[in-house]
Amino acid sequence: MSEHPVDESVRLRTSAERETLGAATHYARTNGLAAPAETAYLEALPGARREILRRFVRGLLRGRPADLPNARFVDPATPTVPDEPAPLEGLGGDELRSLVDPLPEGCRRLALVPFPAAETVLVAPVAARHGYDRFRFSGSMRRWSPESVGRDGASRGLEHPVDLVPLLERGGAFSDAEQAERIRLEIAESVANLALARLTGPVHARGIGAAAGGESNLEAVASGVPAADPATAFERIVTDGHPFHPSGKIRRGMNAADGLAYAPEFTDRIDLRFVAVDREFALETRAEALESGRTRLTDGLCATFEGLEGALGRAIPADRSSEEYAVVPVHPLQYHRTIPDRYADRIGDGRVVPIPDYTSPATPQLNLRTVVPYDTERTASGPLPHLKLAIPVQTTNVVRTLSPHAVSNGPQVTDVVRTIEKREGLERLGLLAEPAATCYYPPGGPHPEGEAFDDARHLSGLLRQNPSAHPLVPEGALPVVASSLVADVPTTGRPLVCEVIERYGDRTGTSTTDEAALSFLERYADVVVPEQLALLSEYGVALESHLQNSLIVFEDAEPIATLVRDLGGIRVHRGRLAERGLSLDPYPDSDLEADDAADCYRKLHYALFQNHLAELVATVVSEFSVDERTCWVRIAERCEHAFEAIRAEGTVSEDRLERDERALFAASTPHKALTAMRLRGKRHEYVTSEVANPLAEGGRDQLDP
Repeated sequence: MSEHPVDESVRLRTSAERETLGAATHYARTNGLAAPAETAYLEALPGARREILRRFVRGLLRGRPADLPNARFVDPATPTVPDEPAPLEGLGGDELRSLVDPLPEGCRRLALVPFPAAETVLVAPVAARHGYDRFRFSGSMRRWSPESVGRDGASRGLEHPVDLVPLLERGGAFSDAEQAERIRLEIAESVANLALARLTGPVHARGIGAAAGGESNLEAVASGVPAADPATAFERIVTDGHPFHPSGKIRRGMNAADGLAYAPEFTDRIDLRFVAVDREFALETRAEALESGRTRLTDGLCATFEGLEGALGRAIPADRSSEEYAVVPVHPLQYHRTIPDRYADRIGDGRVVPIPDYTSPATPQLNLRTVVPYDTERTASGPLPHLKLAIPVQTTNVVRTLSPHAVSNGPQVTDVVRTIEKREGLERLGLLAEPAATCYYPPGGPHPEGEAFDDARHLSGLLRQNPSAHPLVPEGALPVVASSLVADVPTTGRPLVCEVIERYGDRTGTSTTDEAALSFLERYADVVVPEQLALLSEYGVALESHLQNSLIVFEDAEPIATLVRDLGGIRVHRGRLAERGLSLDPYPDSDLEADDAADCYRKLHYALFQNHLAELVATVVSEFSVDERTCWVRIAERCEHAFEAIRAEGTVSEDRLERDERALFAASTPHKALTAMRLRGKRHEYVTSEVANPLAEGGRDQLDP
């Protein structure tokens, strides 16, 4: 524990930062992080502000929101400032040099982001341009306006991301004033939550350090970070939220104290609750492709949680039988806040029955609403299933309830993908089954809008296969969520993938760590890419295999398989699926069915390549002396080999394969512009921009060596 005075230069700028101070101080004091205790939080704030600001600016550069002019890039050594758009014409080279003097270390170019209506230019020092136009920044961002000329340079700094909001609002970037205020609050909350989350690093470091011994950090994280199972421990070291969403750390509906109680970075266990629903008012779905999926969710829960069946019998009205009720697993926030109010009349007449005297411990995963139960006395055998719940909390763009679409579609998709797995004998790609689900559902079912639909999506639960139970996970292997690979290990401050690569190099006898990094990425792509491309070309199934949904199975630091979770996020091309004798009957107005092949391309290419592989590659090239262009050449080769293998099977027409190849290797590709979507208040309707594709030679030429 360090003892030093509070840094008075760090001022609490927003209500979110002020409201989080108490929870942060309590956490710091409880865990002996600093004295005075609030120092730890105050020291974390500048870094959190800088990170969210960088995501915000990166989103503007990649997403190019409507009504704002595009950025201009200049050489910092000999800056020649363009004359347009306004107010760039007033910013001379000498003035620009003074803004960035001294030049931040590693700065290759300066991004000039003009805000004509505010007569302001944002100056962002760029250290590297990575794949899909992902920019890595170096040093502080500055702002210039004609009236600031001659003032002290310190007045030109941009230290907090909320300061971008008025510039964007004056430029007409928001849908309306209400949306501008909403984004200001979200950005402020992201900063406060990120600073709070980063306090957990030293706490996790103690456990990892104590568990290390002679083990690598891979095993030390698995055994040193408390969690319901080793795989879930990796989710707890991911503190920074969505990798490039500017509101990636919001949890609207949870305050800071709730975060300490329920967020995975802070706690390894929450008290899972249960609610019974009269079966006449419940939608129960189940898969047929799995032996375990032939039972209802209620039966699976009672087999998993010893004593639940008895608690159900005690809770329901005396004149009713347990068989008349379906059981739904419920998050404690939902149990105490939402259930008593939203379902008050149904609790009164026995349609909805909270089960008050039974709880079971579980570890929350990255998305807060999926939990992993701790092993307890039970009648079922094998790894415990995961449970996806509804929570009244908005993260990124949407409130994370669980809709009837997911309840209806999950088991159906499970049947389809299990059939494909058996038919194709997939060797490196596994899909985690969602064999059973239940939600409150009045007779006839609600339409996807209004109060009735909200009633259904706020009282719902879904069973998901434990990754350790998948056949592609041999004994001794470890499934690791891909998000944790780009997260810093608390004991070293370096991304986890660095540890994995160095160990992989030792294991394979690679002569240098840089060569090991390239070899690892090639092996990684071999495991992650080919069968996902085949699934799309042959069956029309596009997985949402981004960092959070993908688990990489490691055997002694070697990637051997990929598991993809969250079947509700996939896209399915009905025509391609029908050609292979398979079909789905999705819930009305589902996003599951793709309008055309381009919809499938957008889903898979964005999730797998832009979100997943691009973030991993950017992390690797930032930590090792490897040329990013070479990394993407290796990945492109794995893609080409995958198409060759599909072509050799002869099950897909040449026209389709050529169309799929053209889409993947196009010089530019659509980017899901999350920042632009958020500015306009769009949740499900995509806003896209075009970004350079590093899988194409022209796109690689734009990367920094």
